[in-house]
Amino acid sequence: RGAVPAACYILAVAVWLVLSLAHAGSDALAKAQGRMTEQIIPVQSWQLVGLEPAEKQATAESALTLTTTNGDPQMILEDVSGRVVRTVSYNVEFDGDSREMCLYYTTKTGDPYSQDRRVFPKVLADGTYVYTLPRTQIVALRLDPCSPDENKTVGLTFTPQNITLNAASTLPGGADYFIPTWYQLFGLIVYPALAAAALDWLRAVGR
Repeated sequence: RGAVPAACYILAVAVWLVLSLAHAGSDALAKAQGRMTEQIIPVQSWQLVGLEPAEKQATAESALTLTTTNGDPQMILEDVSGRVVRTVSYNVEFDGDSREMCLYYTTKTGDPYSQDRRVFPKVLADGTYVYTLPRTQIVALRLDPCSPDENKTVGLTFTPQNITLNAASTLPGGADYFIPTWYQLFGLIVYPALAAAALDWLRAVGR
């Protein structure tokens, strides 16, 4: 009776290991080809929508303060199709309630941004916001750094005044490829059990 569940779990682990090796190999190839390198992009190089430089800037020369002008501020990078983008990261301090923060992406030229293609940040101990993108072709990026309340503004101070694609400290390496996230671990536990139950039911029906 335990053979079917054991086989399902062994198969799941085998598939996980193969996928992890494939991801590690894919990233290594992209790095060797120069398509997945760290790239620092100044905030001013993004297309700013609903954001403008604050009248009174931060004292540090490396900082840049933006102020929202509407309830849906956006920072758009139109074309990243020639590179592999795994992470987007930056350091920012908010003067006000930032509320929802997300990063939209498109996989085809001309496609509209959609809530089906967005990710939310993880905040590291040093205050860095990191967005990890799915393993798919990324064509364009739209960062929504905050969502101000109605009739309110939010100030954003970027220190330093740039946004980084594929920062080395945010990319996986070595054993990281084989360590599942909590969601992936949940899938590795639940789905083989469901598959084993379905197979056991089918076997009972066949009998």
